[in-house]
Amino acid sequence: MRFLISEQFEQVQQGISELNDLITLARYKTAIAYPIEPTLKGMEDEVLDTITVSEHVGKSALACAAASYKDLFIEPEFSQKVVRRTVGAVHLSTSDDPSIALVSGLVERINESKDLIRNHLMTRYNTSSDRSKALRLECPRVMTLHLYRHIRCFNDKNVLSARFSWQRKDARYKPDKQKLIANMSKTLARTNAENQALLAGLIKNVSDTPESKLRMRRAVAVQPVANISIGGSMKTVTAPMPLIFVQNEPIIFKSLMDFHAETERKTRSDKSSFTSIGSFGGIAIECCS
Repeated sequence: MRFLISEQFEQVQQGISELNDLITLARYKTAIAYPIEPTLKGMEDEVLDTITVSEHVGKSALACAAASYKDLFIEPEFSQKVVRRTVGAVHLSTSDDPSIALVSGLVERINESKDLIRNHLMTRYNTSSDRSKALRLECPRVMTLHLYRHIRCFNDKNVLSARFSWQRKDARYKPDKQKLIANMSKTLARTNAENQALLAGLIKNVSDTPESKLRMRRAVAVQPVANISIGGSMKTVTAPMPLIFVQNEPIIFKSLMDFHAETERKTRSDKSSFTSIGSFGGIAIECCS
């Protein structure tokens, strides 16, 4: 049977339409939402010192959630490389409204259709360019990042609390030492005399560092997360769209506050210490102690 992306995409849209009808008309226990200002096209690498959020509650929050779930298309003025985010939570109860029992199954079917499209494209096309062309051919203007992301639904998971916050983290990885030195050496040959000594010194420091202790670190954009207490254990999930909770028991929610870059991050007690060696191509090079 021939797989038609457009048919699966119609299933996604139909499922989201049914889900939105359910949640916007249902009796809810809690509904909160924090739409975040979208990233403009060409501004993806801008470092944000402050992110201001405004809180929506009740019916207004449900409308924000519905708009976020159905936001699947490219907006010309906004970046296609950064998702548009609306943080929030919708807490529903089957004891308040029996139709809420349908929500979990609807979300599963929506996410399954999203995965079918993604898996089809990933297995059939080798490059991201080819995958984008194939997707746009059947589904014009669809934004890939928005199509692939899942709606999260916690169904009778004994959730005690959900606390929203900002996560600031770096991506550390072990580089191939010889490739790193080779790349720096190529750059050294093209570098002006003023910076050659600095780069030559960096190459020596990297050469003197055991490969097992060598690390490269790049900053990852700050993102909203939810710290969820489930039956006494804690789980942290990214929260680009409002989370859905279906349970009769109460849940404690903590609001998302404004982000300020100068706020110090807490340092984990089990975190390894790193010594800076330098930086290359905007990425920090470190030695793990």
